[in-house]
Amino acid sequence: MLRSDQSTTDQVLDLKSLLGELVTDGIVDAEEAGRIGSISRQTGHHPEQHPLAIIASQKWHSLRAPHAVLNMDVLASWLADKVGLPFYHIDPLKIDVTSVTAVMSHAYATRYNILPVEVNAHVVTIATTEPYVQEWERALHQAIKLDIKRVIANPIDISRFLTEFYSLARSVKQAEQAQKGTFVSNVTNFEQLVALGKSGNLDANDQH
Repeated sequence: MLRSDQSTTDQVLDLKSLLGELVTDGIVDAEEAGRIGSISRQTGHHPEQHPLAIIASQKWHSLRAPHAVLNMDVLASWLADKVGLPFYHIDPLKIDVTSVTAVMSHAYATRYNILPVEVNAHVVTIATTEPYVQEWERALHQAIKLDIKRVIANPIDISRFLTEFYSLARSVKQAEQAQKGTFVSNVTNFEQLVALGKSGNLDANDQH
């Protein structure tokens, strides 16, 4: 049973448990779940691959109407519902990249595979794929003195935007230092950062 209690605190999700819950919820066939679980144990998957990504790679259709393909967003939304956290779809064009990346270092975010997606004077919203890993939350709250709202997001999106957000924010900071802030002082979101890259004002390594 997926539930947030002391026994699961700071434990990462595992493929066997997630498959079992999908079977119990009538979403995945027990035989199919057993097969992929067996193959996973025999062949081994890259330890950095999230179990939801392994399940999504099967391209199964839900046994529940309307029988949607169990892609990453569908599975992440299901997980969010199971653990009682909101599901968050990461839209980079709506995120203030320079503000959210200032909340924590890239190294810290990467260590726990978390991504700040919203921040204001009181609350920071942080996307995660591991609802029971809370060590980072306690430490971060003490450091930044803001309330923390955890949300579940697509694991692939988190990994992708971890790299892109921090890379672009770093380039903007370098550009500000080089140009004394004259042309990037109002750059805040991903769309503006991409435009900045196309303009030729960013480091060549970060223009992608």
